[in-house]
This record gives sequence, structure tokens and C-alpha cells, in this order.
Amino acid sequence: MGPAEIVASLKELCIEKGPRLTTEQIVDWIDHQGGFESDAELLAFAKKMKARQFARMLEYEDEESNLRVKRLWSFYDPELGRRFYADILQMPDDRRRRLVRQYAQFLDQLRSVRRAMADYFAGQQFFDFYVGDEDEDLVLESAPATGGRSRRH
Repeated sequence: MGPAEIVASLKELCIEKGPRLTTEQIVDWIDHQGGFESDAELLAFAKKMKARQFARMLEYEDEESNLRVKRLWSFYDPELGRRFYADILQMPDDRRRRLVRQYAQFLDQLRSVRRAMADYFAGQQFFDFYVGDEDEDLVLESAPATGGRSRRH
């Protein structure tokens, strides 16, 4: 069973056991569906995942902002058909400083979104940007403009 079939079968799990699932339930489901084809395949995948976890743990501390940033960033190279890691310490200083500034700004925005989503799932649906029974277009039209950019995609 390939990844696409496993993901498709997870829809059944969501219907059957949702709305709250644990990692253990997902692992058991994949195992029951035969998604872990062999111990060797599972071991190789686990080694890759553990290596990625360690790569995410390597940090760079920016002296100007005292911000800790992931040092290795994963990206997929479509020409070579594989994943690589870029080391931000190998970047020119000015480019790395710009990256760290942009990262810090994005990190603040992402924290706000994650906090709001966690609050939403905890039942605290009191933010204006949550669409409830109201018409979505009315909510989007009444939202304040941000930097002249449209909120519609």
C-alpha cells in the first residue's frame, strides 16, 4: 500500500473514530491496513524521520536579535528529485540577517494563528475572523484592510 492509498484510507478513520484522533490510533490504523509493508521499510523510514528530527534541532543563535533559528532548512529539488538541507550559516551575512528578520516577523504571525486555532478547537470561538453562521463574504468585507492587499485569493 503506497502513501496515496494510506492517506485515502485515513478518511475512513476520521469518519469512524473522529473528531479527535491520537497518534497511536493513526499508527494502529495504518498497521491494520497493511501500510507498513515490512520491518525493513519501517526501520528505514524511522531512521529518516529521526534524522530529520535531529536536523530540526540544530539551531543558530542570531547575535543581533538573540533569536534561535533552525540552522538547516529542508527543501525539495525537483530537478534532482530529492530533498536537500540548506545551512543558513553558509549564506552571505547580509542575506542571513534579512532571512532572520523575515523569519522573526513570520514567527510572530504564525504563533498568533496557532494560538487562535488552538483556542478555536478548545471551544473559545470569540475571534472576529472565525466564520460561523454568518456569510463568509460579509465577514471578509467587514475585515480591516491590511497593507492594501486583498484578503481574497
